[in-house]
Amino acid sequence: MEALPVTSLVARANALKAPSPWDKSKQAEVEARRAIEDRCGLIVHDANIVLRANCPNIDLVVFAYHAPIYVQVKSSERPASKDHVTISGAPWTDEELYEGAPIFNKHEGWKAGLVMILHRVNADQTDYYIAPPDELERLVRPRAARLAAKPKKDGQPRSIGFRKELPRDLLRPWKDAWHLLAGEALPRLGL
Repeated sequence: MEALPVTSLVARANALKAPSPWDKSKQAEVEARRAIEDRCGLIVHDANIVLRANCPNIDLVVFAYHAPIYVQVKSSERPASKDHVTISGAPWTDEELYEGAPIFNKHEGWKAGLVMILHRVNADQTDYYIAPPDELERLVRPRAARLAAKPKKDGQPRSIGFRKELPRDLLRPWKDAWHLLAGEALPRLGL
């Protein structure tokens, strides 16, 4: 029996490892890019390549009909609450929850005009939610503040170290909102 080369063994070991969070986020970006191209017929590029800089607020540049749109991509898998979607997996900070600090456009420089959330319902189904970051923040912050103010069963104060999630029903206006990526006006929701 012939011994395998060391590089082959290393490649096999790497293939068996669980994907890192970076791998998952890159995978979500690729999936989002393909979905936008397929459903909208638009050209989409990686923001870091197009802008020749690290762009912490944006992942994709969508070349829409009227102007480019900067998009931040988020992936949602196994939210903590039933019938919810994780809009950001990072735990709350005091500044975000109580002082109104941004959840999505946290850094100086280019800002995302839209957030695209890929919610993996199961292995065969992904739901897409496309919404302006300020709308998502407006919806999630009061719900989180109410949850954080509610004491635990033993009467102790609740930690704010939970993820940012919203019920699917609340996100319904933003599900499959592909028209926003084409540069069309935001829908009037009266929320």
